[in-house]
Amino acid sequence: MKNLVILVGLLLIGLQVFGQFKINGEIKNHGGRILLLVQDVTGKYDTLGNSLTADGKFCFTGKVKQPTAAEICAVNTRLRFPVFLEKGDYDVRADVEQPKSYEVLGGGKMQKLRNEFRKKELMLQHERDSIRKEYEKSYGKDDYFGILQIKGLLMQYEDLYDEAEDEFLKANDNIVSASLLAWRKDRLMEKKNLSKKYDLLGKKAKATIPGCYVKPYAEKIAALIVGGIAPDLQMQTPDGKPLSIYGVKAKAKIIDFWASWCGPCRAENPNVKKVYEKYKSKGLEIIGVSLDVKVDAWRKAIEADGLSWLHMSDLKGWNSIVTDVYQIHGIPMLFVLDENNRIVGEGLRGEELEKCVQKVLAQ
Repeated sequence: MKNLVILVGLLLIGLQVFGQFKINGEIKNHGGRILLLVQDVTGKYDTLGNSLTADGKFCFTGKVKQPTAAEICAVNTRLRFPVFLEKGDYDVRADVEQPKSYEVLGGGKMQKLRNEFRKKELMLQHERDSIRKEYEKSYGKDDYFGILQIKGLLMQYEDLYDEAEDEFLKANDNIVSASLLAWRKDRLMEKKNLSKKYDLLGKKAKATIPGCYVKPYAEKIAALIVGGIAPDLQMQTPDGKPLSIYGVKAKAKIIDFWASWCGPCRAENPNVKKVYEKYKSKGLEIIGVSLDVKVDAWRKAIEADGLSWLHMSDLKGWNSIVTDVYQIHGIPMLFVLDENNRIVGEGLRGEELEKCVQKVLAQ
């Protein structure tokens, strides 16, 4: 009798640990390969399911020990969407010609939770797309201020999404929250708010595979926002001598990412020059970090614009290490550092740049 009880207990544990899932689906306008993918903490993908279909219909089955974030991908198309694997049956519908209009029905608790948030996504997406269509109609016309207004509205919808996402992250300490950040990692890094959103995750969410995957990227961004310690860089001056950010000692430093071929950079140079000439005697130093590829063009621009501060580059353009280390997605981009290399301002221009430098020097 005792052995029977133990056996039954072990069977119950097994039922709790392993969840059998079955995904039936159809992807319209796709005759080809469909994959069920999972990602590990390093970002490497593993294939759980692989279906070659002529009519877009597929079926994936398997077992998971715990709720697992996965993706369904129609190979050689833009269609890729998340699914949360748990015990249960799923019904999936999608269309490669409308990659954002996928639908995942059934599944377990995590999938249902993701579907609830997706309703908000779709509502905001519909409103945003309506605004974008108006923008596309106006683009190229003379209604300059109308175009600016529509751009502003588009940014507002992105802010609304961020607000909805933040509320979801705070309310749900689980894999779905962590997966939202993993799914949007690149965009959140570009906006430099990944670390802020990561901090909203609970302990359980951070311990999931998507949470562990996002963590190093969140930590990286944390160093690039105001209050973080700027990463060091070492490159070569126009004369071929080594120069590093940490090697330059000053009460205040401006790290100016620019290039000779960048029109907005060249237009901003007179203002940066004005700030430098006004405050260099009070402890300001500037390090120009160029995204040039040709040393002659770099040198000529420095001379032509009268940029008498320090300069360095690896002459690799957008393939430069700086674009990754400092997450540079557009130039000019300026960081203001204090004497301890702590970031006190970023993305500043004009009067705002001077005010920031004044504040640092007054400390």
